[in-house]
Amino acid sequence: MQSPSIPLLENPESNSLKNEQGFSLLEVVVALMIMAGGFLAVLNLFSGSVRSVDFSGQYLKAVTLANSKMNELEIQNFTVDDSSGNFKNEENYRWEVDISPYDSDLNNEESGIQLQKILLKVLWNDDGHTRNIELATLRLEGQTYPVADTQMERLFSGGAGSNNTDDEEETETPETPTPNSGTSTNISGSGQSIISGSGTQ
Repeated sequence: MQSPSIPLLENPESNSLKNEQGFSLLEVVVALMIMAGGFLAVLNLFSGSVRSVDFSGQYLKAVTLANSKMNELEIQNFTVDDSSGNFKNEENYRWEVDISPYDSDLNNEESGIQLQKILLKVLWNDDGHTRNIELATLRLEGQTYPVADTQMERLFSGGAGSNNTDDEEETETPETPTPNSGTSTNISGSGQSIISGSGTQ
């Protein structure tokens, strides 16, 4: 006589083990995705920092070249044959200079005072984008540089004709600053500079 078959029941411990293994795999996948996202964020932050350092280095080099070129122009008494050119040993950087009359209340035709504005621009290529900085200064038209501050003061206080006075008179009557003047104006080849930078697409 054949005994009736009894269906085998699944072991509850086995089902629990399977469920635990499934959830563990899902958690590992989610953790890997979170780690990958964090790694990409850190990588982007690092590359952005490297880019910022490189960008700052480019501007620092441009400012250095602009100051060097401005000093060279001052030695040449701001007499230039070309209004643009390239820097030696710096093929990626070029310069442009513009010398034009400067509108100011200090200008005086009778005393021969006429200010000029020297605008020096340094340009360079950065990954297909044109970057530039500008360096500006003021000078007296027709004046030889460098000029001593005392001579410049005398020129503005008494006009161009005050340079023709005798040496004895200058020694007997030394100049004293006027008490009414609240500010002093110092204009020389590189006395007052304005630096600005911009990038164009």
